[in-house]
Amino acid sequence: MSTDTAPATRGRDALDQLLADLRFGGGQDSRIGYAAEVAVAAWRKPPRIQVTGRARTGRTTVLHALALMSAVETEPVDEPGAPDPVLDADIVVYVLSGAPTPADERALAALPPQRTVAVLNKADAIGYRWADAVTAADRCRRELRVPTLPVVASLAVRTRSSALTEPELATLRRLAAADPALTLSPDLFTAPGPDQAEREELLNRWDLYGIACALTALRHDPALSPQSLLQVMHAVSGIDELHRLLHRRYEQVAAARGGELLDELTRLAARALPGDGGNARELLEDYLACDDALWIGLCAGLATPEVAHLAAGYPSPSPDDADDAMARAARWRAVVSSDMPPTARRAALRVHNGYVRLWERMSSAGL
Repeated sequence: MSTDTAPATRGRDALDQLLADLRFGGGQDSRIGYAAEVAVAAWRKPPRIQVTGRARTGRTTVLHALALMSAVETEPVDEPGAPDPVLDADIVVYVLSGAPTPADERALAALPPQRTVAVLNKADAIGYRWADAVTAADRCRRELRVPTLPVVASLAVRTRSSALTEPELATLRRLAAADPALTLSPDLFTAPGPDQAEREELLNRWDLYGIACALTALRHDPALSPQSLLQVMHAVSGIDELHRLLHRRYEQVAAARGGELLDELTRLAARALPGDGGNARELLEDYLACDDALWIGLCAGLATPEVAHLAAGYPSPSPDDADDAMARAARWRAVVSSDMPPTARRAALRVHNGYVRLWERMSSAGL
């Protein structure tokens, strides 16, 4: 579920104004302002991502395939003579290269499922078809109770950092007319022949799985350009689906942090003493009642695990129009009135209040 950038931008402006007003206010304002700055800085800090797993599963390759600035690789899990890494990031990407071992299961059982993603790397070595890797990933998902996706990270790295040359494409087009059994093994693919050197170079550059996928694509469309064929090879690596899942998790983490920010600003407003020469409480309460804070609260509510499934059908947190906003507000009002734990009820109330405000703005009822 994607979020709109405009409300986030306005929220940044409103928060900057709030911090400036607190910084130069009287009484306790500057002290309250410092605490507010710490809370806002924590909200704005990019979520941390750790890539982890046992040794030789391809953690480094997965890290390079993801190419995310906020991602770091940990020391291997279950390494003899070494302690397991501390997995405390906002999102943990756990890399497997086959069926999970007892050490994998122990490590994953200790992680919150809502911030964990498992990657079944080297998926091209599982079974005979991509469907076999998908089946294996689904089995891991059921057993480990975390989302698990099959990926060929080595091919993703190659398609991200390299380009197909015209000579390579010419060789691939020739091979597309050959016996498909040529790609059953590296030895068969590099067997002696007139273009052995070219085939060996292809294997070094793109691996057997990438070559097999490229040849399949060329058999369906011999006119594919180098760029189009590279896009096909990138797609079959499985990395795009992993990126999409991480993007959703990233948004959920950022939204949840927004709820933590609002909670902290509410506590600060309660601590601010009226009549001490400052107006911190008034400034904070005004901000908490503004459109931007209600939008942050709405997104935080939708990201709360206890109620997130109720918004699964929303293509976006933003309603299409005033009628949609009112329909969503009514639905979440019913959720607030239901028998739910306090955390879920508070999240639902934030969503309800956010949609009421959006209805007011879209229908001009709040003017």
